Amino acid sequence: MTFRQFSAIWREREGSRLSSAAIHVYRLGLIHKFVLPGTAPPSTFGDKAVTSIALGDLEAWRDARRAKGLSPVTINHDLKLLRKMFNWGVRKGYLERTPFKIGTEPAIQLDRETPRNRRFESDEVEQKLLDAARPHLRSVIVALLETACRPGEILSLQWRDVSLDRNEIIVRAEKAKTRTARIIPISSRLRAVLEMRRLDPLGEPFGAEAYVFGDAVGRRVRHIDAAWRSACTAIGLTGFQLRDLRHEAGSRFEEAGIPITYVSKILGHTNLTTTSRYLNIHRRELHRMMQRYEEARANRQSDDAQTKHKDETRQLAVVSDADTTPATQGRVS
Repeated sequence: MTFRQFSAIWREREGSRLSSAAIHVYRLGLIHKFVLPGTAPPSTFGDKAVTSIALGDLEAWRDARRAKGLSPVTINHDLKLLRKMFNWGVRKGYLERTPFKIGTEPAIQLDRETPRNRRFESDEVEQKLLDAARPHLRSVIVALLETACRPGEILSLQWRDVSLDRNEIIVRAEKAKTRTARIIPISSRLRAVLEMRRLDPLGEPFGAEAYVFGDAVGRRVRHIDAAWRSACTAIGLTGFQLRDLRHEAGSRFEEAGIPITYVSKILGHTNLTTTSRYLNIHRRELHRMMQRYEEARANRQSDDAQTKHKDETRQLAVVSDADTTPATQGRVS
């Protein structure tokens, strides 16, 4: 069985149920066509027997992706997908081993990722972006900023997952990256957007299966990258990705004083360490500590100034008393 045949079985039995199924198909297409170095005649990753794929093949794919200048995040996504597939193959009895392990030890390390921390420089930038965006994209941007959801979670949101009565939306487990359902309260800003999108072209409420951020008739919109790039170009916003809005939103929640445990639930993280790293909380805490230090120093200087002023006032009072005492001595009332 070739890797291509194995991946077809995996997609049918496992991959099709994942929220990122379409992305997996794209990634696997690239992997299938990759020509393994040193093979004569040239052989592709997809045509190689799945049981003979070795660590060197994985490293060759990783190195080729690095040579193209792709980010560690992209490269790691490829490796994580392959690791997931091979582990599944072992569990289901298709394979006896995975090339990702030598015995019980990991055989290949993921590249070190630098967390993205892009933020809007000001509220003015956000408003310019909203003004430049078309109505559909504008609604999606607001939803991302008000929920800290992933773009795929917002685009896959259906009206059955929205309760305007309870003022909350549900991100279903099958649509979440971590496969964990979560509830997110609806802000007044988001509610205005939802109410505006609630009715179909005939003026009737959309059905439960219709997509909240779908097209005019409630069909799912899968890609908004072109619209996003167009809006960013229009205002000269460079290096800012759609997914950066999630970081912007999460950071705003944390900066508003919401406890990290609740921010973590909103983001859908499975542990607080991920949230701390994602929001760069430690970095901000250092700045807060410096601010407190500056405030303490300013208070100390203020106290010193007040003390000095009191001392000078007392000294002046003593001098004044000394000057007036001789003149008053001997007076008869």
